[in-house]
Amino acid sequence: MVKLKHILNGVVVSEIDLHEGFFSIGRLKGNTLQLEDAAVSGKHAVIHVQRSPYMEAIFDISIKDSDSTNGTYVNSELIREKRLKHGDHIRIGTHEFKIYDSQAGVGTQTEFYVPEDQV
Repeated sequence: MVKLKHILNGVVVSEIDLHEGFFSIGRLKGNTLQLEDAAVSGKHAVIHVQRSPYMEAIFDISIKDSDSTNGTYVNSELIREKRLKHGDHIRIGTHEFKIYDSQAGVGTQTEFYVPEDQV
C-alpha cells in the first residue's frame, strides 16, 4: 500500500492512503486533498499511482506540478514532473509530505531494468 504521510515540525500528523489513479492536491474544493494555505495554488499538483507493468506488487508513483505559482518540490528540488519512490519528501506550500510504499522492499534481492522510454 502506498501512503502519503503529512509531516508537521518533524512529526507525522496524518497518513493518507493513495489508491490507483489520480490524487489532486490544491487549495480549491474538489481536490482529493484540500490544503488551506495561501502558498498553495487552487490546483497545485497531481500524484498518479499505477501498478507497474513489470511486477504486480509494485506501484509506479509520479507527481506533476499543475503550473502552480510557488512550485512543487521533491527532495528540495523544484520539479515539473517526477517519478517518486519510497522515502521521497514532497513540499507544497508550507506543507511537507513523505511517500511511504510498504512494497518498496520487494525488489531488494533482484534488480530490474526499466528502459528509459518506459519511464
